[in-house]
Amino acid sequence: MTPPGRPIRRVPARVPGSRLLVALAAAVALAIGLLVVVISPRADAVAPLSPALDGLAQGVDSSSWQHPHGAPVSWQAAADSGQTFAFIKATEGSGPANRYYEADVHEARAAGMAVGSYHKARPAMDPAMQAHTFADRLQSVGGPQLPPVLDIETDEGRSPEELIGWTRVFLDTLRHRTGRTPIVYTYRYFWIDRMGNTPQFAEYPLWLAEYGVSEPTLPVIGGWSEWLLWQRADNGAVPGFSDAVDLNVFAGTRENLGAWLGPVAPEPAPAPAPEPAPAPAPAPEAPPAALEAPPEPPPAPAPAPVTDGPAEAITVPLPQNLPTPDGVRLPETITVPGELLDSIPPLA
Repeated sequence: MTPPGRPIRRVPARVPGSRLLVALAAAVALAIGLLVVVISPRADAVAPLSPALDGLAQGVDSSSWQHPHGAPVSWQAAADSGQTFAFIKATEGSGPANRYYEADVHEARAAGMAVGSYHKARPAMDPAMQAHTFADRLQSVGGPQLPPVLDIETDEGRSPEELIGWTRVFLDTLRHRTGRTPIVYTYRYFWIDRMGNTPQFAEYPLWLAEYGVSEPTLPVIGGWSEWLLWQRADNGAVPGFSDAVDLNVFAGTRENLGAWLGPVAPEPAPAPAPEPAPAPAPAPEAPPAALEAPPEPPPAPAPAPVTDGPAEAITVPLPQNLPTPDGVRLPETITVPGELLDSIPPLA
C-alpha cells in the first residue's frame, strides 16, 4: 500500500529492444509459414515406382500452368526423356481453358507422343453443354487421339445422387459426339466421399490420382477392378518443362498404348429399320359363271348328198392313152345314164 502524503511516481513500462525484435521476427515467420502451406504446391517426394510396374508406358498431363509467364514447353525434350504420352487440358466448364491447347497438341504429336485431352468438370453447370464444348474442341484439332477424359474432382455443392446423374449425362453426350468411350479421372477420396463410391461407371476406363505410393492401392474404388492410367505425382520434374508437371503411368507398354488411338468423330446415325415386305397380291378371282363366254359351237356337218329320186346322167372324160385296136378311136367323153348309176352299190 502507498504511504499517506507521499506522491505517486508513475514509471512507463519498458520492453528491451532485443526481445521486441525477436517477437516481431517470430510473428513474421509464422505468417510466412502459413502462407507457404496455403499456396505452395505439394511438397511430397515422388515415390519410386514398384518393380511390378517396370516396362509400363509413362507420360504427363499439361495445362496452362505448365507455361508459367508464357514459358514454352519443349515436347521433344520430354519425349526424348522417355515420356510417351500426354493429356492436355482442353476445356473447363462451358468454355476453352487453355490457350496453349492447339500448339501443345501439335508439338507433342510432332515429337512422337500419343496425345489425348481432358475436360475439367464444373458440376454446377449443365453437363450436356460442357460435353458439347469439349467435343467441339477435340474435333477442331482432329487426328488420332487417346480417349477423351472427364476430370471430375469437385462437387460444387451437389449431392452424390446429383453428381451421379450429372456424370451420366456428360459421359453419354460425349460418347455420342465423339464415338469414343471416355476415361474417368478422379481422386480416391473424392469418389468415395462425394460420389458415394458408386459402381455405376465401372464400364468406363479409370484414371486414378493417388500420390506418395509406389503403386495404386487395392482394392480400386467404385466397382473398378483395375486402372488404365495412374497419376502418381503432381510435382514431377521432366525435361522440357520449366515447372512441376503431373506424372502418369499407363497400364501397358508403348505399343499397347497405340491401340487406344483413334478418331473423335460423331457416332453414325443408326441405320433405318428395313421396310416390311409388301403383302402378296391377291390371286385373281374367276369371273362369275354367268359372265363366261359360251363355248364355240362345233362346225356344222357337211350336208349329206341327197339320194331321193333317180340319179342324173353324168358325163365322164375318157383317158386318151388307153390301148385300142388299130383303126379304133375312143371318144373323148362318155355319158353314163342315171339308171345305171342307181344300180351301182355305194362304196363301203
